[in-house]
Amino acid sequence: MIQEVDLHTFLSKTSDWQWVSHTQTQGWIEAFLQERDVRCFMSENIACMGWVSRKWGRRMLTVNGECLRSQQISNKQVFAFFEHLSKIDADFVSVNSDSAYSADYEVGIRQAGFLRPVGMFSTTLSKVVPLDQPYVFDKSWQRNLKQADESQLSFVPAVCSEQAADEYVRLHNEMEQRKGFNDGLTVGQLRAILAQQCFRLAWVDDKDGSHLAGGIVYQRGDYGRFLYSFTTPAGREKSASYLLYKGWMDNLCREGVTRFDLGRLSPSKHLKNNLYLFKNGIGGEVVSYNGEWIYTLSRWLPFAMYIANKYYWKRVQV
Repeated sequence: MIQEVDLHTFLSKTSDWQWVSHTQTQGWIEAFLQERDVRCFMSENIACMGWVSRKWGRRMLTVNGECLRSQQISNKQVFAFFEHLSKIDADFVSVNSDSAYSADYEVGIRQAGFLRPVGMFSTTLSKVVPLDQPYVFDKSWQRNLKQADESQLSFVPAVCSEQAADEYVRLHNEMEQRKGFNDGLTVGQLRAILAQQCFRLAWVDDKDGSHLAGGIVYQRGDYGRFLYSFTTPAGREKSASYLLYKGWMDNLCREGVTRFDLGRLSPSKHLKNNLYLFKNGIGGEVVSYNGEWIYTLSRWLPFAMYIANKYYWKRVQV
């Protein structure tokens, strides 16, 4: 049985489920969705929180991530859940799943009438590094980690204070401006995230205590995912970003995390390929997420969403 529940019920009932995306947590909701029309749906094995918005006179339900009681779900369970979502009072349903790819998931959601969008704007690729095995770094990583050590850099888990949030946002957004990105965080958003224990911040400092890099991870059980990071120009010269990832791997390993998700790989011909090359230097298994899906009875709306994403919001197509 699929039912719509209130947010408190949704959060409490999914708290012990095997898979809960970072986008389906209280911190994420408080950070990004406070003023939106949030709706929560639950079945025995699948749950998701989404928000309703209105564009071009149409009601749209957007779902990023989901919760799974067990990641071994059948196509019948997926079909029943998403068929229910297709029948709510919305003209357009958009789903972007970041759970590990499952053929049963794809079969079920397709049978419910969902299709891939006209154009996709988030890569499904990522890499999961096993932390209970010896790390494998390529030669570039080995060389840069040696440079970070020679520069006397240190990995420092942060006390999640308002001051730390303010400092992180300032440095993160300065980096994005230098690179021409526009995915910046606000102080209020970061404070809301870091108020929850599953979101954590750490710095890489030089020998004088100045922040050269910083990164935020999501941790739940034996799973961790890298979410955000910045590196200053001085940090790039001293390989601070390499120590940031290595430091988080060591820190999470000591706490019993065995799977570290590097948070999407973006091989391409544009600037983000540099980030792919950086992350790909760490050993691990390349995985794929279930990715983007849409449901609509309109013939023109999928094309309108593609044009809006590409030319109005200027998102990078993958």
